[in-house]
Amino acid sequence: MPVEGVKQAGNFGSSISRIPLCRGEKQITRNYCAFWKKDNSGYYVEEFVEILKQQFE
Repeated sequence: MPVEGVKQAGNFGSSISRIPLCRGEKQITRNYCAFWKKDNSGYYVEEFVEILKQQFE
């Protein structure tokens, strides 16, 4: 089952392994963006942004 992610998930034993997806010789990468309305900012939105930043650093 293909799964995307930047961090190694928990130890799954020998039944699951991660391999990079490639197109030709080049590894496939994706860019992710988060958007929200300018007037919809506040404590919870800012906290969520920080969580996202930590996940994708």
